[in-house]
Amino acid sequence: MNTMGYFSNELSKEEKAFFLDSLQKYKNGILPFSVNISILRLWIEKYKEDYLLKQTFFEPYPQELMDIDAMTVYCDGKDYWK
Repeated sequence: MNTMGYFSNELSKEEKAFFLDSLQKYKNGILPFSVNISILRLWIEKYKEDYLLKQTFFEPYPQELMDIDAMTVYCDGKDYWK
């Protein structure tokens, strides 16, 4: 919630309500936490919050590790998900 304060003046009441609803859905086990992180990342990029852009919380791993297709190159093409 503290992160939302960085751009709360820029957000519409509908955007704030949408985010708070998504938090409640996470608490109720309906949505994964990654949905809320994605919403915050979108706002961080949109409003260019440099301090938040540097926080590893929002991107804890190098993007190369998050790209499953790219990882198959490093695994000799073997699909470990099957």
